[in-house]
Amino acid sequence: MENVISQHKKEFEELPQVIVEVPGTCTLMGSYADACKGWSVVGTDISTLFVAISQRDDQMVRLTNATLNDRKRFSLSNIKFRKEDRWGNYIKGVIGILAADGVALTGMNVTVEGPLLVSDNQMVSSAIAMGVCMALNELLDLKMSFSSIIRVIYQANTTFNNELCKISDLLTMLNGKRGKVLFFDLQHLTFQELAFPFTDASEEYVALIVDSKISPNAMREEIASKRRAIEVAFSRLKELKPGGFIRDFPEGDLSARVVPLDEDSRHICEYILMESRLTRDSALLLNEKDAIPYGKVMVRIQTGLRDLLEVSCPEVDWLTKRSSELTGCLGAVLITNGFSGNVMILLSKQALPSYISRLEDYEHIFGFHPRWYIYEGGGSAKVVFPNHT
Repeated sequence: MENVISQHKKEFEELPQVIVEVPGTCTLMGSYADACKGWSVVGTDISTLFVAISQRDDQMVRLTNATLNDRKRFSLSNIKFRKEDRWGNYIKGVIGILAADGVALTGMNVTVEGPLLVSDNQMVSSAIAMGVCMALNELLDLKMSFSSIIRVIYQANTTFNNELCKISDLLTMLNGKRGKVLFFDLQHLTFQELAFPFTDASEEYVALIVDSKISPNAMREEIASKRRAIEVAFSRLKELKPGGFIRDFPEGDLSARVVPLDEDSRHICEYILMESRLTRDSALLLNEKDAIPYGKVMVRIQTGLRDLLEVSCPEVDWLTKRSSELTGCLGAVLITNGFSGNVMILLSKQALPSYISRLEDYEHIFGFHPRWYIYEGGGSAKVVFPNHT
């Protein structure tokens, strides 16, 4: 927090009145389950960003991104999307929605700072919008409920910015707890809090996240293209299902080619329905702290990602294959946390040193120095200044 305070003071020659810290989210399983409104398991993660705000006595809004060393500005009388404003549009969107709701606004100085700002657009847009909305709620004493905050953010990101925005991510940011994950039923937008048993406090197994450090754009375009294909595939599948929830479509009808889908669409639907079902099963395994079958679920999902959905890269394949060669490694799967090529490895504490030593070979082969940490689950988005506790 000290860094965002000093950056705000340096840029605007005043201290911020409100600071909000927002964590990123990590989808452990069910990254694509929104396509069939299935199930997902999501927790907050270690990367965060800060939003600092102070009021001005005019109608200007000045923005600085201390992490990217970038600046933007606009007037409250002219809140328009401009492609060249990039991250600044995520702040504009929230301010624009609040203004349309009748909130009386004055000019303001806004500083954003933190490692989460170099993640993908979906994560950055959600986190910045969350921070700005919560900061204005505090600054202007708007007394907004969680549901009102989520509505403003979702509308700002989808309508104003035309960005993909997941309600489950926003709920996770607001409800995240250390050592906990949220199990979502995306059809009904409900969630259940689960203890995540594979943290450093575990006596036997830990969940290691390895950041492959590949280029941020290495998989983003591929995944964006795949999401467009997913939308097309499920629109076709919905036409073939007479009623009920699409997540309940019989997987056997797809594998047996009973339904008239092209091969690419069939593979996509087959994978996502399987991923969703396996994610639902994994929630029970987490409750029971049953590491071995949970690891097998991770392997099945990763195999489907690679072979059916065809979302992978050589670096990810190397990291997952090396884990399968070690005694004590139970499974590995590509996760979604805003950064390209992050893999979760479930392994025994005894196997941990052996796997970490193999990461030296990874650096020699690919030229990237991977970062790793044991997943613990983070906290929730919160006002950190002023501190009301």
